[in-house]
Amino acid sequence: MVPCSRSPALGGYVITVYDLRRDTEHVAKVQRATLTTPNFGLEPTHGMFGSPEWWEALDSGKLPRRTLRGEIARVYMGSVNDWPEFEMRADDGTLSSWSQHANEPALAEYYRVGRPVELDYVLQRTRPASGMGPELKVVVAVRVGAAA
Repeated sequence: MVPCSRSPALGGYVITVYDLRRDTEHVAKVQRATLTTPNFGLEPTHGMFGSPEWWEALDSGKLPRRTLRGEIARVYMGSVNDWPEFEMRADDGTLSSWSQHANEPALAEYYRVGRPVELDYVLQRTRPASGMGPELKVVVAVRVGAAA
């Protein structure tokens, strides 16, 4: 069953293509890295990433959720042509690139140029030795318009 809901902000029905709460494998990998290495993982500033404490901080606003709305401007393979990404043009005209997160392979098909998109993320502190900079934008959810 495709997770579909109505989004007045996007003007119609949207498909939730990604929900971090359902991505237990990714959460487990980040937690393992955080617990077992000094160089990888995320700083547990609001509790361990993906834990009930972390979700409570997010849901209460202690860990601010940021939302971008706009349109998918480009779909492409990033990195060394092996990582699916998309570029979105936000409502204010700014462009940003994101990984094509999807909870199921079939949901990745909704990433199409011209479709409205809404993306929730948080800023999470990284480990100083990670080489990833002081903060990482962690995607919490992605909703894509059911039709372009």
